[in-house]
Amino acid sequence: GQIVNGTLGQRYGARRLMTLALLGASITNLLFSLTSSFSIMLVLWGINGYAQSAGWSLLVQTIANWNTSARRGTVIGLISTCYQVGNVLSWLLAGMLCDSIGWRAAFWVPSLILLPVAVVVFAYLRNAPEEAGFAPVRDDLGHAALEGASGTDAAAGSPAVLSTRRILRLTLSNRVLWVLAVGFFCMNSVRYTFMNWSVQYMADFHGRTIKGSALIAVVIPLIGSLGAISAGWASDTLFGKRRAPVCALMLIGLVVVCVGFTWVPRGDWGWAAVALGLAGFFLYGPDMLMSGAATIDVSHPKAASIATGLTMCLGATGAIFSGAGIGWLKDRAQGDWASVFYFIAALALVSALLMVTIWNARPKEAK
Repeated sequence: GQIVNGTLGQRYGARRLMTLALLGASITNLLFSLTSSFSIMLVLWGINGYAQSAGWSLLVQTIANWNTSARRGTVIGLISTCYQVGNVLSWLLAGMLCDSIGWRAAFWVPSLILLPVAVVVFAYLRNAPEEAGFAPVRDDLGHAALEGASGTDAAAGSPAVLSTRRILRLTLSNRVLWVLAVGFFCMNSVRYTFMNWSVQYMADFHGRTIKGSALIAVVIPLIGSLGAISAGWASDTLFGKRRAPVCALMLIGLVVVCVGFTWVPRGDWGWAAVALGLAGFFLYGPDMLMSGAATIDVSHPKAASIATGLTMCLGATGAIFSGAGIGWLKDRAQGDWASVFYFIAALALVSALLMVTIWNARPKEAK
């Protein structure tokens, strides 16, 4: 879904495709609440996941069109709080609905919330300033004329109209983008390990109840939103629009935190909560930069959603690994959490080293 929707978004724009994606997610959520068949639930959840996969790549493409490269990190850092704070709010809403009405309400209530959002997106979203009657805003479009343009277009200095096949070829042959994508796979494996396993870690290792463990685990995305905003600002202001140095430094901090978990005494849930908050801070900065600002920087100006789709595709693979892979590792280690933390520390280190190899990558032709 990430790659397919990223490609379709480049061709048809965020306004139409995001409207369809929101409607698709709404309808499948509603139908999910009405069935008790596992096989039907599985099909609906697959369709729902495909619809949701359109969101981030389309958002990144639109943000790129409406902002200069000098503000890109800060703006995407701010907008990325939608899936950080939004995660917390969705957990709280679902828990409240399950307790007061029943589990089905945790699916049909969000489906009704999405409907007016889809209407607003269709009515007011514009893919680029030109569609709203404004002058172009992006300041890093100069090299588009040199990639795949005809001689006349290149001589005129205007961006060529490239076919989807040509844009895909440019995207898939982009070495820096592949480094980002592989680094994002490693980083996302770590992020989803914390998201998927922190509740069980708090319950198993520190003796907290499931409810208490879940309340502690929300510090990961909450503190993570501060990390994302800080990382975006730092990449714009302190590192001259270079995203890789910020990612590398925060990932090294994450390595230290992961190793630090092995020193937290059993039952000392206070220090564990502090460590979870620090992990969130160091995770969500690279997460936002690698899947958003940096992806726009190093991709073709007409391929931001496709490039983001490619990066997110590998990130989703990392999310899958964090479930089954970490579960397998924990079983082999006979429930030893230290093995898990050492392993994800190694993954974070690999991601950091990959970012070092593209340390000086920055937006092309930016003013």
